[in-house]
Amino acid sequence: MKCTAFAAGDSVAYIPLHAHGDIGHDDVERGVVSSVGEEYVFVKFNAQVSRLGWESATAQACDPAALTLETA
Repeated sequence: MKCTAFAAGDSVAYIPLHAHGDIGHDDVERGVVSSVGEEYVFVKFNAQVSRLGWESATAQACDPAALTLETA
């Protein structure tokens, strides 16, 4: 996927390369897009947000190819 496929507020799942696309893998992390750049999508992951709150959580730069949009 390209960065243009994402927008701030989108719910996403980050699937690390070693998970080989397995959305059920233990290392998959879920979060919310905070912003979108030219090369990376910035995500605040749920585990950090639940500990620190949205404002204090640090967004992580993610390769859009490792992200999957989640639907409600």
